[in-house]
Amino acid sequence: MKKIVCLLLFSASFYCTQAQNEGRFGIFAGINNTSLKNADDIALGDMIPTYKPTIGVSAGYHFTVGKILPLGFTASLAYNQLGQNYRGYYSDTTDYWAFSRLNYYRMGLGFHIGTNPRRLVSLTWTNGITFGILKNYQERIEYYRPNRERAVFDVKNTTATNYDTAYVKGTMSAPLYVKNDKTYFTSLDLDFMVHKKLVLGVSFRYDMGLSRVENTPDTIINIYYATEPTTTNVKYRPYNKFKYRTSEVGVNEERGMTTNNFKGIYISLKYRIFNEEKHRMYYKEHRHDWF
Repeated sequence: MKKIVCLLLFSASFYCTQAQNEGRFGIFAGINNTSLKNADDIALGDMIPTYKPTIGVSAGYHFTVGKILPLGFTASLAYNQLGQNYRGYYSDTTDYWAFSRLNYYRMGLGFHIGTNPRRLVSLTWTNGITFGILKNYQERIEYYRPNRERAVFDVKNTTATNYDTAYVKGTMSAPLYVKNDKTYFTSLDLDFMVHKKLVLGVSFRYDMGLSRVENTPDTIINIYYATEPTTTNVKYRPYNKFKYRTSEVGVNEERGMTTNNFKGIYISLKYRIFNEEKHRMYYKEHRHDWF
């Protein structure tokens, strides 16, 4: 994917000097309402709103078919923080707070259609696919017993830590989350030409997960705790039907697929590369046009 992004950068630079078309290179940042979407967890009601940031760079190419229909494509590379917060209660009045944090390097490619991008204000609708590579993750749950004593189970990648009557640290035999992730995205983009060479953009975007992010649902993970005088092996089944809820003894309930879903608002600043002489030849300048 990195090679594709570099190729698009080169292609945009070449083509925008050959015709009335143009390339755009920029940076963007945004905030997402993010969710580890699972039908069982949603039905249980322990999920609470979660907001995480995204930053990245983009390279796009805009062209017009028959001087009437503006089309194009944009490649992006982003650092994408996702996850979910939880709050729940048990029948014995124990309650818990928990969160999942997943950080991705995310590469995307989108195709767009819209109004004339060379006007002062333009509107674009973009649809595409992203591919995420999991950089790291953290899973943490804090239990508060009726007497308000606290117990904590914390996982950072494959390192597990228990804080209860004693502090115990161990290593997990398998990760909780898979390495790769795919999403389909759609966005509505509003661009303002603040300078002949600069475009300020505001985007409203939704990403829908296409692949499972949790490790195999029926996985039994061994946690090897470094205790004295020997290492203790604890079998840990992370994915019951409901997250952070223990199934009845002997019951192996099937858990639905969990995907990354997020929606948010982004701000971008893009630099235009185009052939000014070709633009003057093919387009009239309408500095006070809005669309």
